[in-house]
Amino acid sequence: MPFAELKDVRMHYEVSGPAGAPTLVFSNSLGTDLSMWDGQAPEFAKKYRVVRYDKRGHGQSSAPAGPYGIETLGRDVLALFDFLQLDKVHFCGLSIGGQTGMWLGVNAPERLNKLALCNTAAKIGTLEGWNTRIDAVQNGGTKSVADVVLARWFTFEFRAARRTKRRRAHRARRSCQLARRLDLPHRWRGRTVIGRIVKRRNHAGHRMRPAIVRFVWT
Repeated sequence: MPFAELKDVRMHYEVSGPAGAPTLVFSNSLGTDLSMWDGQAPEFAKKYRVVRYDKRGHGQSSAPAGPYGIETLGRDVLALFDFLQLDKVHFCGLSIGGQTGMWLGVNAPERLNKLALCNTAAKIGTLEGWNTRIDAVQNGGTKSVADVVLARWFTFEFRAARRTKRRRAHRARRSCQLARRLDLPHRWRGRTVIGRIVKRRNHAGHRMRPAIVRFVWT
């Protein structure tokens, strides 16, 4: 997991794509991390050197004492460019990432090739709205605003489909973890093994039927 030790922040970043290709930097929205671009990065990495990063206070990056302004976020990006020895880049920013891109366009245009500003504006929301959101997060954490944010970003159908995929992925990971813990004889390797997994109660306290899980032991 790579980190850039900058002036006053430890910034987490990831790089993918062919060395020597034009560099494309993705900057995510407020309250997210670089994984926001997981759906786009692999495709763009076929032609570009893709750089993603967690802005200060987000993801795996450190959270120095605030408050933070757009200028601070912009200067962090320039410091990351210098750390990675990037002269000029294509920059794609979403929401507050787009505002960071605007600051770069005004204050450091010589470091940019092309600038993509996505779902953003020079001014987003109102002072009252942001203060309400700040109070909610300070008192209840990001979970307190998660449902409202997700409903604003995604359709119900999209969210339902993603929940189903997450449940399937969780079950698959759980099955793999259980399989690794089984002490199966060597003579069983390469055969199908059926295991009975008992989960006595669900989160609501109700009894559940045992699950039958099929493993192929290799």
